[in-house]
Order: sequence, then structure tokens, then C-alpha cells
Amino acid sequence: MENMEHKKLKSFKDLLVWQKSADLGVLVYKITSTFPSSEMYGMTNQMRRAVVSISSNIAEGFKRQHKREKEQFYYIAYGSAAELESQAEIAYKLKFFSEKEYKVLLLLIIEVSKMINGLIKSLNSKSSILNSIHGFTVVELLVSIGIFSVVMSIAMGGFTQALRSQRQAAAFIAANSNMSLALEQMVREIRVGQELRYTTAEECPSGSGLLFKRLRGAASVEVMYCFDAGNKTITREEGGVSIQPIVADNVSVEGLTFTLLDDPLYPPRVTIVVEIAPKEATVRGNRIFLQTTASVRL
Repeated sequence: MENMEHKKLKSFKDLLVWQKSADLGVLVYKITSTFPSSEMYGMTNQMRRAVVSISSNIAEGFKRQHKREKEQFYYIAYGSAAELESQAEIAYKLKFFSEKEYKVLLLLIIEVSKMINGLIKSLNSKSSILNSIHGFTVVELLVSIGIFSVVMSIAMGGFTQALRSQRQAAAFIAANSNMSLALEQMVREIRVGQELRYTTAEECPSGSGLLFKRLRGAASVEVMYCFDAGNKTITREEGGVSIQPIVADNVSVEGLTFTLLDDPLYPPRVTIVVEIAPKEATVRGNRIFLQTTASVRL
């Protein structure tokens, strides 16, 4: 019996059904070599692919360790045999080969199909080595557990890093967006400002500030933007009395520079460069530089 012989098998080449399928492959290649050249990518190619699939899937199924996987590949081989039988029938009707060759080929296809079917049924037999499940020794089990632990540690570390990177990216995006809004406010006021100048140390202790006048109805008031290094923010003062930060709480301002370009031939321009970072504790050492230029409307 085939399943009794399984106990002596060491290779798929020892399977009688594989040997027969290999003989079938040789026969198909010989027969199709006489097919019309116009069928090289048609019937010739189809029949050769089908017959190679039979022996290949038997071999791969033999190497699989689990019954369900073995069945899957053996059923593919069984289906390929049916496909080859159908193609052989069509090729014979087209008179691509003789009746004698057809009968020999058909008998071998049927024989291989029956043997594959028997191979599939043998998987349910307790005496079949193809359906055996091998256990682990204690050493193998410990090694497997160790490898699994290492892989899981690496995977969890990668997952944690991905989450951290995602949070950092979200923090930078939020900080950039909020600082951009603050810069827009500054640019709108500077465009309608007059008598622009740098602040003095008394007016802005950090030494990085801009002061200008703007109209409030019929009167003009002084507006000052100043870098508050202690609180890492930018403040706005109007009329010398109202001082308030213009930057959101999640933004840490690390530096602010105003560059005033006052050329008689052109309207005054102010270039603003600001260095920021998110205030989130998990984000350290990285900075964003934002730059914009505002031209005064005369």
C-alpha cells in the first residue's frame, strides 16, 4: 500500500505518484515538441505548464509539515491533472498529435490522477507518515521560546518607537501651525505700521524686538513685539500697557530675530526668523525654523 510505503520515504522522489508525474511531464514535452509553431505560446505552453504543476505541487506538498497544507498542494496537483486532460482532448481534436499518442497520454494522466486522489485519502490514515506531527525536545522548545521572545521584543520596540515618532510628528505639526498663525498676525500689523525700529534693551530685555506705530482711528499707538526668553514666548504690547503672549501654550519659542531693511528706494521691509519647538516632554533636541517677510504699505 502507498501509505505503508510512506514510512520508508525520505524524499518526494521516493513517491511513486511523483515518479509517474515526472514520466508524464517528459511525455508531454515530447508530444508538444511536434505541435505547430503557432502554438508555442498557446496550447504548447498551456500543456507544459499544467504538467509541470502536477509534479511540482506533489513535491511541495510532501515537504509541508501540516495536513491542511499538504492537502492544499495535492489538490492543486489533482486540478492540474484535470486541466492537462482537458487540454490534451482539445489538442487531439485539432489533430496536433496521433491517436496512439493520445491514448498513451490519456491513460497516464488518468493513472496519475487516481494516484494523487489516493495520496490525498492517505492523509487521513493514522499509519501515514505524511500526516504525522513531530513534537519538540525540551532544548528545541526552550530555543523556540527564546527566539520568539527576542522577536516579540524587537516587534514591540518597533511598535513603541512608531507610536513615539507619530506623537512627535503630531506635536511638531501643531506647533508649526500655531506659530504660523502668530506670524500672520505680526505681518498684518507690520504692513500697516509706521516708523519701524528695533527695540532698546529697556523696552525689550531680550534685545530682540520690533516697535512701530499704527493708526487707531484718528490717533496712532505704539505696538511692540518682543521675545520673552524667560517664558519662551513672544509678547505683544500696545500703548505701553497691554502685554500679552501671542503664541499658543504648546509652542516653545527658542529664538526670534527681526531684520529691518530700510532702503529709500523701496518700502520698508521686515524679515522675521523664529525658532520653535513643541513643549511636549517626549520631544527633545529638535527645532523648527520659520521665516517670513512683511513689506510696509505706504
